[in-house]
Amino acid sequence: MQTTLRIRDDIYRQAKAEAARAGLTLTRFIEEALRARIEQGMPTNSQRQAEIEQRDRLMESLLRATAHFRVGPKPTREEMHER
Repeated sequence: MQTTLRIRDDIYRQAKAEAARAGLTLTRFIEEALRARIEQGMPTNSQRQAEIEQRDRLMESLLRATAHFRVGPKPTREEMHER
């Protein structure tokens, strides 16, 4: 597939130089970089589960730490304007 990309000049020059150092075409270099980025950004199910568990632990900790701030029901709009 062919496509047109807009790449900043400085990044293009760096990529072209790195590709040459690695003995790759610029196309191949960009394909490999994209593939690595995509694979890196796709967490496994166990990684997702670990992130969810960590988030839940942090949320519980935050709720425990802020529980003493709860003093009563949420004031009505009229009560807020009276203050």
